[in-house]
Formats: sequence, C-alpha cells, structure tokens
Amino acid sequence: MSKPRAVFLDALSLGPVDLAPLERHVELVCWPSTQPELRLERLQGAAIAITNKIRLDGELLRQLPQLRLICAASTGTDQIDGQACSELGIAVRNAGRYSTASVVQVTWALILELVCDLQTRRRQVLQGDWQRSPVFSLVEPEFDELAGRTLTVVGAGTIGRGVAAVAEAFGMEVRLITSRSSAGELEAALRQADVLSLHAPLTPATRGLLNAERLGWLKSSAVLVNLGRGGLIELPVLVEALRRGALAGAALDVLDKEPPGDELDALNEVPNLILTPHIGWASRQARQRLVAALAEALESEIGSWG
Repeated sequence: MSKPRAVFLDALSLGPVDLAPLERHVELVCWPSTQPELRLERLQGAAIAITNKIRLDGELLRQLPQLRLICAASTGTDQIDGQACSELGIAVRNAGRYSTASVVQVTWALILELVCDLQTRRRQVLQGDWQRSPVFSLVEPEFDELAGRTLTVVGAGTIGRGVAAVAEAFGMEVRLITSRSSAGELEAALRQADVLSLHAPLTPATRGLLNAERLGWLKSSAVLVNLGRGGLIELPVLVEALRRGALAGAALDVLDKEPPGDELDALNEVPNLILTPHIGWASRQARQRLVAALAEALESEIGSWG
C-alpha cells in the first residue's frame, strides 16, 4: 500500500534533525519555509500537513478537501484554525511534552542571569576591572540569593511545574497559577512574586494577561521571564515599566511577532531587558523527541484510516 503524502511547510524551523522516523509512515515533502501565498499550492494533493509556525486558517483549509490530518511540530496549536478543522473533519495532533526539560533549563538560565548579572561580571573581567582591583573580589553590583524568595508560575502545566521543582531546590516559595485560578489568586501571586515565570498558552483569555494593571502589582524588585507566548505581555507597558525602574528586569524568549523586524532595534536599548531568539524549546534532544512524537502521531492516525 502506498504511503500518504505529507507536506512539511517549515522544516527548516527544526534545524539539523533526523526526519527518517517520519518517512517510515509518509511520502514526505519538505519545504524550508513557506510564504502565505504559497501554502495552497504546496498543500495540493497532500493528505497530511505538518507545520511549526505556518498558519493554517479556515479559508485555506476549505480549499483542501483531501487534507485529513494536520500535525503541529510544536506543543501549541494556535497556528491552526481548530474550529475549521472540526467542521471539516480534519484531525489535529501536536508534539506533546517533548520540550519540557529544554524549556525548564533555559528558563532557569535566564532567571539566574537576571538575578546574578553574569554579563556584567564577564565585562568586568574583559575590561580589566578585576586586575585593577585592590582586593581579591569584585562584589558590585550586588546580587541577592533566591532562597526564601517567591517564584510565581503562570501556566502551571508540565513545564511550569518543572520550573517550580527547580525553585524548590533553591529554597524558594512557589505560587502556581493555572486556568482554574481565580482573579484574586492571580493578583495575590503577582504581588508576592520576586520572580515571575510565564508558561501559559496563548488564548483569547490570556492575550495581554500582563497589562498595565497587573504589571503594576509586581514589586519594583521583581524580575520576570516569558517562555510562553509573546502575546501574554503588553510589550509597550513592560518596556515603560523597565525604563521607569518599576521592574528590576525581564527576559523574553518569545515575542508576538517572530522573527521580529526593525522594532527589535528599539528593544535592544531597553535597560535590564534580555532577549533570546525563541530557543527555549530547541535543545538537540528536544527537537529529536519532537520528531519521534510526530512519527507516533502519524502512525496512530494513518493506522486508523483503514
């Protein structure tokens, strides 16, 4: 029996990775990336679409009657019109929890950078400040221990709880916020936070979650990291808070528009703001687990077609 045809619209997004597990189940066509105007042409005749960040909207999907399955090469599926898929009978599968260890690790790398300011320490060494010091150690700028401080995690799923487990090893108090938490619980947890870590999915309910009011609940000594989705934060409000010193620091691994355009130049000038290019998910091991999860989804779905 011939294999169904699958089109991976943005295979380059996975970087150097072995796609052989997918080819065991499908006739795979890979495109490095796909502009919106080329989506329809490239998906013609395909039973399966694979996408990491290429949007698949209802208007497009209604022109692809042969499409039976969409695999999201990601944990989130906000790039796919789920309602249209339900109406059209198109199954949607994602890559599940492949990235937990990677995201937790990068989350803590960013938290520790915000707290310990290792970039400044490195500059001090490179600029000769240590060599010129009259004493053996450069203790300024000062930093604080995490022990006894409070971590608030917004989006306490598998990744969020992994971040919380590391916090407990540091001796921190932990506050977990989920979609079931009340508005009062969210406010209390934000007011208590010394470190705020965002891992919530982007939904209509969470878009702009950190607006001017809620950012105002944070202590001026607090730091935040976002490894969820860029749209969770109203970015201009965050920038203003950092410029005013109303927040001690922030690290963003995600932006609402990716890759960013010229607006990144202005963000690079914001004090105490660290930007990383959406790397949290992308350890070598996580990317190969992602492929394995997609292969499992393909095997399961295709096997049910009869």
